Amino acid sequence: MQIVVSICGVICTLITIYYAITSLAGVLFCKRRERAKQVPQKRIAAIIPARNEALVIGKLVESLMKQDYPRQLFDIYVVPNNCDDDTEGAARAAGAEILGVTGTIRTKGDVLRQAFVQLTATGRYDAYCVFDADNLVAQGFFQAVNDALLDGCHVAQGFRDSKNPYDNWVSGSMSAFFWFMSLFYNESRNRLGINCHLNGTGFMVSDTAIRDIGWDTHSLTEDLEFTALCALHGYKVGWMPDARIFDEQTTSFWTSCVQRRRWTAGSLQCMRRYVPRLMGKGTLAGFDISVLFLGNLMGIIGLIPAIGTALGMLPFFISHPWRILALVLLGVVYYLIVCAGGALMYKLQGRLNRRALPGIFGFPIFLMTWMPINIYACVTPPPTWKAVKHVRSIDNPDYEDTMTVEDCEE
Repeated sequence: MQIVVSICGVICTLITIYYAITSLAGVLFCKRRERAKQVPQKRIAAIIPARNEALVIGKLVESLMKQDYPRQLFDIYVVPNNCDDDTEGAARAAGAEILGVTGTIRTKGDVLRQAFVQLTATGRYDAYCVFDADNLVAQGFFQAVNDALLDGCHVAQGFRDSKNPYDNWVSGSMSAFFWFMSLFYNESRNRLGINCHLNGTGFMVSDTAIRDIGWDTHSLTEDLEFTALCALHGYKVGWMPDARIFDEQTTSFWTSCVQRRRWTAGSLQCMRRYVPRLMGKGTLAGFDISVLFLGNLMGIIGLIPAIGTALGMLPFFISHPWRILALVLLGVVYYLIVCAGGALMYKLQGRLNRRALPGIFGFPIFLMTWMPINIYACVTPPPTWKAVKHVRSIDNPDYEDTMTVEDCEE
């Protein structure tokens, strides 16, 4: 058992080093290859799964209607499912078309499966963009999709920004996390020529790719599962940094825990289902997504020797008061370093001000609570998928620099 735990600890260390290199090397040492802006020519369908989203769906549809892209080249489809409110009426009033679903719908993946079947059957579209109902979409999104398609990209993720980073420490921490994923994960990977990963919303897939791969997801994290399917079918997941969407982050710590548990559980489902096949492909893309799927489990197992070492050193520290003080100071330094990382995320987005302080100082707590969530997800059955309820409609006056004035008006 000690040998097994030690091996897993070494693997966990290697995974950490791998992520440190791939996160920093691309941003620090590689230049982004800018895509040329092309004449709009690709027909695009926006797909929006919606469960009880009457409060927010109209704002998303309005932001899509205001895209700086020829109106005849895109359509907007809302797919209501399991609704107890008038999501369909609100979507129609904003100008969207409605797609119906049949049978039992348990997850967002079930909705997308039926939507893709219906839309590919029309033969009208070159690509499909998936959004969450609470999103707002910056004007250049469809243009960026057009440019990516003409550049030979079949699957790509847009920049996942935040609508409400200043609400409280939870939404602020979630915002910093997704900014980090966009900047130091997908941006860096793109510069290094490695596959990016889909982040659940704000991504596009070409008609060619979806017909070839299909949308056959079964896990709680359909975005990561489809990323794995892309690797298995030889499709590179690209990056569209100029295609920005604004996502509403929860303000409830409990809801954030539920979300993160679902993400971990879905990742574990994908690990069991896909890692052997991905590693068997012998490709960098397959290896990279396998590392992601293995990361949570290896991190938990690798924690065992770390706890053992800490407990073994505890008598040394508690034997003298100054050693206890040194330990406390070390914890404070670690906390402040993570806070500095959160502040950097706000700074890089031009959002660093006094209103960001709750998110910055809450960021270390947010990250530290992830490990017990991962452990809980590993020892309990996968949860059922539940939609996050939205209790208000945000127009986002904090984002005048990337949204139009009209998008920010009440």
